[in-house]
Amino acid sequence: MTTLYDIAGFCDAFEERVSAINHLTPESVPEKEKSRIQLYKKSLVMSAIDTLAGLRFTNENYGELNKHNKKRLVRFIAEFSEWENGPMISVPYLFDQLARRDIKQCELYDYLHDRLFKHEEDKEGTILHIEDVDVMAARLFELATTEYEEQLILKSQHYSLFYEYRNCKTNGLNECGGVMEVFQYAEPNYYPGEKSEHYDLIQWQLSYPLGHFNALFSRSLKNMRQYFIKSNINPYKLVDDD
Repeated sequence: MTTLYDIAGFCDAFEERVSAINHLTPESVPEKEKSRIQLYKKSLVMSAIDTLAGLRFTNENYGELNKHNKKRLVRFIAEFSEWENGPMISVPYLFDQLARRDIKQCELYDYLHDRLFKHEEDKEGTILHIEDVDVMAARLFELATTEYEEQLILKSQHYSLFYEYRNCKTNGLNECGGVMEVFQYAEPNYYPGEKSEHYDLIQWQLSYPLGHFNALFSRSLKNMRQYFIKSNINPYKLVDDD
């Protein structure tokens, strides 16, 4: 068998497994539990992406990076997933973080408030896509005046939030999309929530639908296939080394 043959077999098998995940159809599941099933599928697809990241940044060649799962995964998604909006900063999330910390007397807060206020009168059920409201970090760094503000900006980048979303670790990034999750919009979006107790605007909840997870996986696998071919790497040997 040749290396090219093994690369094709490995990548095809990976693709088949993720396809099987998406075709899981549990029987007799109450309507209110459907979002939990979606979260389960997302977790499995994310595990597949994480496996690819481990094969790209092996312990042998990237010992320090390999120790940090978040850094490794974020870098992998940034380099291999072709996520056009991944570098953007989530305006609703960053605004919420500033408000919760009472960092309101600054240009950065005012700028974010003005962007969100434009959507304050949107009808109930309106969906905002990332490109509707979010911006690149460079624009926000121009407004930041402290190191802490800059740290919050970086933590609000979609590459980073995608990892936190999977783990449901940070405020506002839990799996509460309900009917929005069941409808399965293909792209990341925001849906309106209640008025916030920390500021005078509604809260926009962030949702990364299952379709987005699948798209990131498909593009990442395609690019990993090319990486294996270009580098003449047999992926089965990487798995055996682990």
